[in-house]
Amino acid sequence: MRLNYSREDLVIGFFILFAILYPVIVSFLIFLDDVKQRRHKIEEVRAFYSFLLGLEECEEGRARELSGLMSEDLSRNLGGVEGLLKSCQSYKKAYPSVRTEEKVLGEDEIRVELLRKEKGMTQRLLSARIRFKVEGENLKIERVEYEKGG
Repeated sequence: MRLNYSREDLVIGFFILFAILYPVIVSFLIFLDDVKQRRHKIEEVRAFYSFLLGLEECEEGRARELSGLMSEDLSRNLGGVEGLLKSCQSYKKAYPSVRTEEKVLGEDEIRVELLRKEKGMTQRLLSARIRFKVEGENLKIERVEYEKGG
């Protein structure tokens, strides 16, 4: 016994299948967009701590650009653009050849560790916790806490 489907039946079947899968497809697209936005925010925080901890070149223009990510309290505590630039320069001088390990602790906190490997042993030099707040499209870094050594 052989089943024959007409073209109309196949078209109707396609639209029924599409109607059933439509919410799943839309949910998946929304999820992908959310992941993309979250990754972008993490990249902004990564750029900030890379500059703050002296992992990249310390330039005044870059400090001005990244100072827009700081909250008013953090900017006041760090000393604004000049303080951010001084922090970059001092960490670059204190820890010239280090690598970082990053761990996302929650939706609004990242822990970064500066590590140095000497004679087969990994030494933790500094740990920084960076707290940030996302409000719509804006990201503000609210607090940076340091913990020395290990």
